[in-house]
Amino acid sequence: MASIPLTKPEKARYSDARAWFTVAVLSLAAIVAYIDRQIITLLVEPIKADLGVSDVQMGLLMGISFALFYAVLAIPIAWVADRHNRKFVILVGLVCWSAATFASGLAGVFMALFIARMFIGVGEATLSPAGFSIISDYFAKNKLPGPISVFTGSGFVGSGIALILGGYLYATLAEMGPTTLPFGTFQPWQLTFMCVALLSIPLFFLMLLIREPVRRDSVPAAVQAEAPPAFEVASFVGKHAGVFLPLFLGFSCLAAAQYGLGAWAPSYFIRVHDWTQLEVGQMFGPVLMIAGPLGVISGGFAAERMLARGMGDATLRLPMIAALAALPFAIAFPLVSSPFMALALLGVVTVLGTIPFGAGVATFPLITPNRMRAQVMAVYLLIANLISYSVSPLLIGWLTDEVFGDEKAINLSLAVAPPVTIAAGALLILLAMRPYRKMANAQSNGEI
Repeated sequence: MASIPLTKPEKARYSDARAWFTVAVLSLAAIVAYIDRQIITLLVEPIKADLGVSDVQMGLLMGISFALFYAVLAIPIAWVADRHNRKFVILVGLVCWSAATFASGLAGVFMALFIARMFIGVGEATLSPAGFSIISDYFAKNKLPGPISVFTGSGFVGSGIALILGGYLYATLAEMGPTTLPFGTFQPWQLTFMCVALLSIPLFFLMLLIREPVRRDSVPAAVQAEAPPAFEVASFVGKHAGVFLPLFLGFSCLAAAQYGLGAWAPSYFIRVHDWTQLEVGQMFGPVLMIAGPLGVISGGFAAERMLARGMGDATLRLPMIAALAALPFAIAFPLVSSPFMALALLGVVTVLGTIPFGAGVATFPLITPNRMRAQVMAVYLLIANLISYSVSPLLIGWLTDEVFGDEKAINLSLAVAPPVTIAAGALLILLAMRPYRKMANAQSNGEI
């Protein structure tokens, strides 16, 4: 594959300390957001028992409930983030998603929990587009994949902490049994939601320390002040649909595979290998917390080195190779008899399968003008969330309930759905590589 010439490296406009402090705080925000979002994956069994819901309904709670609110708000919020102070956009989202997590603990019926989960979608709708945009203004383009991968990888740290912390919390609260508070009596799973929601309080004050950066762009300041209207963004994406469409869908498919695995792996270990929630947290939590960031961050910095060597399609080539390498491990992990072998194989799948989230996602700010960067990221995240959070958890639940007809057959569902989406994602990225190289060459020549 031919390499793409890169533009002349930019000089950093901010100190490394300030830039990386910003990445650290935004990454901490992502960790808390993911804890609030992912804690439900550990509570599937007690929620099913208490509310009398099926795997399909749990798939809705873990997926489409979150994605619906994001679908409504992601692009309007990104429009605001492209025009106004992005830090305060994130702070408003922080208040919303933490309040919704606490409200999840108040829910006593399926629909109340579904609605609370919808509001947690505000977290992703505010944090990711605004966060990517802020980081892109603190770092030169040739240094961007590294910090983007740290920010992206922090979500897996949050997912791992959700399992570890959630396992200990739930085990402790389960020993206490139903607890009466001034505003009602609640089950251990409800109290677990309430406790993790409190993590957002110190984060709120830490977020206030971030400084909003000056927007980085090559256009005059007078033009820079006005972000483009939605039709201009749509026109830009449509003009380069051969690049954006397969990448939006391809990276979304890869995200779907990882989210499906993360959503149902705790139930797999509980149902197939008879682990408790505490054991899942102790065993699977550290694997997810280490393997996820390892894949994302190593992929981001590897892509950065490849870009520095003149391999301009590195942010596509590396994710495609990693996805194909993950495929056989994804098929094998749920089918082995040993839970520890399954855990080891799942760790390999997680490392390889998360490389695209650092290396690949950095593609979008690299090829998008600053003034529409948050909105383009919002379009990607909208598609990624609709596909990954909606399709994958629901598909696995549907296969278990309707095709295999047995809760313990979740291993078969996991052996089918994630590998299929991984293969689809790799194929879509391959389709985008040739038009991407043409677009990148046109940019380097000043034609875009």
